[in-house]
Amino acid sequence: MMPEIVTHNAAQALAELDEAQLNEMVRRVVGTPVTVTAWQAQLLGGLDSSPIPGGVFKLTGTAVTPTHNSLDWCLVVKILRSPEGLTMPDGTTLTKEMAETPNNFGYWPREALVAQSSLPDELPTGLRLPRFLGVTSVSEQECWLWQECLPEEPAWQWAAYREAAFRLGRWQGTAVSHPQNHPWLSQEWLAKWVHGPLTGIFGLVDGMDGYNHPLLAAHFAPEELAALRQLWADRQAILDRLAQLPKTICHLDAHRGNLSWQGDDLALIDWAFVGEGALGEELAAFVGATLLLDYVPLTEAEPLEQVAFEGYLAGLRAAGWSGDEASIWAAYRCAMPLRYAPVSLASMLRTVMQPEFAADWERKTGQPLAEILAHRAGLVRFYLSRLPEIEEVVQG
Repeated sequence: MMPEIVTHNAAQALAELDEAQLNEMVRRVVGTPVTVTAWQAQLLGGLDSSPIPGGVFKLTGTAVTPTHNSLDWCLVVKILRSPEGLTMPDGTTLTKEMAETPNNFGYWPREALVAQSSLPDELPTGLRLPRFLGVTSVSEQECWLWQECLPEEPAWQWAAYREAAFRLGRWQGTAVSHPQNHPWLSQEWLAKWVHGPLTGIFGLVDGMDGYNHPLLAAHFAPEELAALRQLWADRQAILDRLAQLPKTICHLDAHRGNLSWQGDDLALIDWAFVGEGALGEELAAFVGATLLLDYVPLTEAEPLEQVAFEGYLAGLRAAGWSGDEASIWAAYRCAMPLRYAPVSLASMLRTVMQPEFAADWERKTGQPLAEILAHRAGLVRFYLSRLPEIEEVVQG
């Protein structure tokens, strides 16, 4: 039995999936023995957007029970593969150290290890992972993580964002006094990202004299381009300041696309980056990536930021944290511009270098390239507007 392939990428990625394995995973989903009669695979993401190259697939289909009852089912499989040797769009080659060092940003089996660890049980009431179904080891450099398929949600209202930030703050406020000791937790995630792939991205920008490129000149004033240059020049000072701030455990990618309300619980998806971070660093993704991925329009960036801080700080206080709120703001201001402004700028230049990338961007968004670039430039301005003055960074 072969699946109906909804995306062309799924054929290769799922070629090794056999019927017995699928029947077992579907049994775990529905809670009774079944025989799968038909199924299809839909690529959700990962093949062209992440250094973890396997992809994330939603599998749906029908099955029959031993009593001949027919039922529908759905599950998610995330194919985790070592990215060693792969080349990022900017030309950076991912090294063995990036792929296989447990505390590095790109440690490829981290998410599978999270699912099999005690961490899900250590989360406070109201936070959870998608239900874990199993891990299939394919080779020393590949495994498949099987999870429940979470129902899609309508667009969130501000109250949902505030409550999500509250749950994150309460978790991370509690974790300050209860440090985690899992050996696979990432350490200095942003610093290793900056000194790894992001250095390659900015090398590309410099190599093509990107700051003087007509495309950027058309979207940014000279002083804005100067600020982008200065951001990169000051990167180590910013990272040093971030390292001085109070630490906790962070998901490190808790944007709207990785958060899902399931009844009264907030499910957190995609734990590939989880590790030590500064209190408040989580809000960089909560705000920055939620905007970058168009879950909230740029015109509502400040309301999003406001409810994020209100909720997160309330969660910290509920956990008994009594620290200085200025440190939360400092972590956010250090992390968000450095994490999202450079990659946003590079994506704009990539449309010039790779016309096929521009065409694909138009196809995925349904917008003309001119509108896409104008929006991306607006995001860069917002990120830069939150950048601390270098005097603040140096003085701490």
